[in-house]
Order: sequence, then structure tokens, then C-alpha cells
Amino acid sequence: MKTLFFGAGPLGSVYAYLLHKAGKDVTILARGARYDWLKENGVVVFDEITGQKDSSRVNVVDALKPGDEYDLAVVLIRRNKLAPVFNILAASPGVRNILFMGNNTLGFDDYLTYLPVEKVLFGFPAAGGGIRDQVVHYADREKPRGKQRAVTIGEVDGKRKQRTLSIKSLFESSGIPVDVTTDIDGWLKYHVALVSPLAGALYKHDCNNQAVAKDKEAIRALVKAAKEDGRVLRALGYTRRQPFDFNLFYWLPEFMSRAAVKGMLQSKFAEIAFAMHAKSAQDEIKDLADEFQQLAKKTSIRTPNIDMLRSFID
Repeated sequence: MKTLFFGAGPLGSVYAYLLHKAGKDVTILARGARYDWLKENGVVVFDEITGQKDSSRVNVVDALKPGDEYDLAVVLIRRNKLAPVFNILAASPGVRNILFMGNNTLGFDDYLTYLPVEKVLFGFPAAGGGIRDQVVHYADREKPRGKQRAVTIGEVDGKRKQRTLSIKSLFESSGIPVDVTTDIDGWLKYHVALVSPLAGALYKHDCNNQAVAKDKEAIRALVKAAKEDGRVLRALGYTRRQPFDFNLFYWLPEFMSRAAVKGMLQSKFAEIAFAMHAKSAQDEIKDLADEFQQLAKKTSIRTPNIDMLRSFID
């Protein structure tokens, strides 16, 4: 499967590196200084969990041309930066399938304005991280020998299609586990339901995850806000809470949820995947919070904790 990673940020770079190391036909699209650096040095990554640094000479281009052909384009660009990407992809008939991976609160209508539904599917990456001096620092598990987190993908109509299974195989044969969900829209909404209050707590402490872990009031508000977000989504008909481990925020007594959040925030994964991303993507986080507020306004659910944490995002 000839694959283009559209976007050379931390996660586009990480997954292009991992697939290329596994022998896949991979190209990464970058621009400006990032393109020049990748052309000369290849993709350089540092695994913050294992402490290992490595590189791979992934093929790099600085444009997607109308005549270019790829079996799959994986788009790893923040949702609030996608507008020009839609036009480029719409003018590229040789791209057969497009997997958008990233946060999404309001669904897929704007994507489908530009692209046919038969061509697109959606998902979310498992890794997180950032770029320092052109080197990607990332984490995709809690501990060096811990279980690697799974990429999530799903079709708009919820069906498992041949291409869904082919993409799953592409990643899994590169050592990246994949979960296929039948409700990717709900999955992404529930993800934002946790990410948005978590980001608010991080911004309260200048994205210092260890400081948040010591702030009992912030953790209490975070857990309460996640529950408020969950009630909003249930009121809108999204009754299947997911991913599965997020159910902890809804099933467990609040004191147990607070302990789980505190433990999570003290991890290296939280520092790299949550705090580092939040620090570099405050514009995206603010847009997600604004979008979730639009959903909340469609219900009668009171959201005092969401509103309090949102003030730190603003």
C-alpha cells in the first residue's frame, strides 16, 4: 500500500518513520525548513520512554500534485489547520483513500463538503509528543516494556470494509496495534470530553503535569468536568462511552477516578503526550473547547467545572 503522510509534525513523522522501518512504501509531505531538514537528515525520532534515538530516510516531498497516486493518505494536521488541505486533496484524484487522524468535536460535514464519503475515514493516533530542534520526541506507551497504545480508526457508516482491514494490517504489520470502532464520531467526541478539561488543568499550571498531579482541586474539577461532558454527550444520544478505559470517569466513585487521574498525570507519557502537545497546540485546544461548548448549549446540562477549567484555556 503506497502511503503518504500529509503533515510532518510529530505524529506524522513518527508513523512515517515506523512504517518505513518496517519496509513499507512511505512518503511524507513537509514544507519550508522542515522539508529542507528532512531531505538532508531523514526523520529523526527520540523515544522518551525507552530513551532510544533513531532515524530513517523516509522519502519526502513538499507538495501533493494532482497527478500523484497513493493508495492511502494519512492526514495528521490539526483540525483548525485543515481548510487548505481539503482543496489540495479534492484536486488529487490519484489519492484513493484518506484517513484523517486527530481531534474532532463536531463531526464530518465539513470534510464531506469537499471529499466523497467513499474516500474518507477517520481515526486517532496512539502516540503523542512534540518536535525540538527538528527531532521528534514521542511516547506511545507508559513504560519501556509496557503495552503499546493502539491507533483507533473507523468508517463514517461504522462498517468494517476491506480498506479498513487493509489499513489495520498496514499499521499492525509495522508493529502498531489498531482498534477498529463502529462509532468513530462518538469515539472522537468522548475523547474531546476528557482532553478539553485535562488541557484546562494543564494550562492552570503552565503545562506542568506533575504540578497538576499535586493540585487536588484541579484534579477534582477535571474529574467532575469529564463527568459533565459525558452527561452532555449522553443527552445528545451518544450513549456508548468510549474508548473503553475512559469509562473509569463514569463508572468509578469520584475518589477512585481522582486517584487514577493523579497516577496518569505523574507518568512520562503524560509529560510527552499530554503536556507537550497542550503547550504547542493551545489554539487547537481552544477551538475544541469552543466546539464542545456548542454541543453543551444544545442540552440543559449544567457544566460549572467545564466552564471553570475552560477559563484557563481562554
